[in-house]
Amino acid sequence: MPDGLTGGPAPSLPIPDTLLSRWFGERLGTTDVTIVTTELLPGGAIQHNWRVDLDADGAAQSYVLRAGPEIPLPESLTKSDEYDMVCRVYDAGIPVPEPLWFREGEVPFFVSRLCRGDARRGDLIARSDNDALLRDLGAALAQIHKVDTADAALTNAPSVRINTLSDWLNALDEIPGPISHSLADGLTWLRTHEPEEVPAVLVHRDFRTGNFLVENGRLTAVLDWEFAGWGDRHEDIGWFCARCWRGEAPTREAGGLGDRHVFYDAYIAAGGDMPDPERIRFWEVFAHLRWALIALQQGVRARAGAFPAWELEEAEARVPGLLHVVAEMTR
Repeated sequence: MPDGLTGGPAPSLPIPDTLLSRWFGERLGTTDVTIVTTELLPGGAIQHNWRVDLDADGAAQSYVLRAGPEIPLPESLTKSDEYDMVCRVYDAGIPVPEPLWFREGEVPFFVSRLCRGDARRGDLIARSDNDALLRDLGAALAQIHKVDTADAALTNAPSVRINTLSDWLNALDEIPGPISHSLADGLTWLRTHEPEEVPAVLVHRDFRTGNFLVENGRLTAVLDWEFAGWGDRHEDIGWFCARCWRGEAPTREAGGLGDRHVFYDAYIAAGGDMPDPERIRFWEVFAHLRWALIALQQGVRARAGAFPAWELEEAEARVPGLLHVVAEMTR
């Protein structure tokens, strides 16, 4: 864990407990609401998630309150748009925590029902057999890619996604020369290997180990929809299978959990089209470049005082390793 800025105190709830209990009471139709405990949940390097346990009319209830940071990433959806996206996928039958209420305000937030399960990556990657989970994940991703796109803005072709990374690079200041050159070389490779455009689907854009809840080895919910949009389904597959998300199990190509073909077979069985290996290679290179640029953005957020700074600095420290993988993959 690198030393450095603390980023100040941990974030507080968007509104005081007294107002929050009243707000919950209005949603639940009662004045008898007491906030019992609030807990900032781990893993919030961008968004902040609190578990809220309350007593309403003598009954214990638990929720998750999700609020955006003061210093967001460029790709993050607004809280309103993220809430709308979660509602959309929930209505489509995707396994996500049930979205309940959105509140506009100085710090917008939305509340979902607390969902059972654990998201810790290390525990999942350490398991000897994740085939059942991989089958659940493949089926869930196929469901995501079948969400109706009739009213979506179908603009995120591969060329648009490459331009997004280029814009991020141009917006970063004081990048060390070797890192800047490696990023530029990677973007050049993407442009020369850009696949042709295909019909757009809903893509999660952060579908990886650590962003879903698991109970007894089975998927209970897909989390963190702040980057979701419309584009090539292979972007999600490439992101999930990219080496950077395999943790201590680099040979287990499906998210550090197991064989990618178990995941592919479940994806196809649930109605997904056969993945194209060349497109997946493109999107795996893209994944490492995207993660490297996001990690640099996280370093900028840390120096601006974002919380938790140590975790953001740790992300930035991974950039040379990510670019080494890009160089290996593009030889």
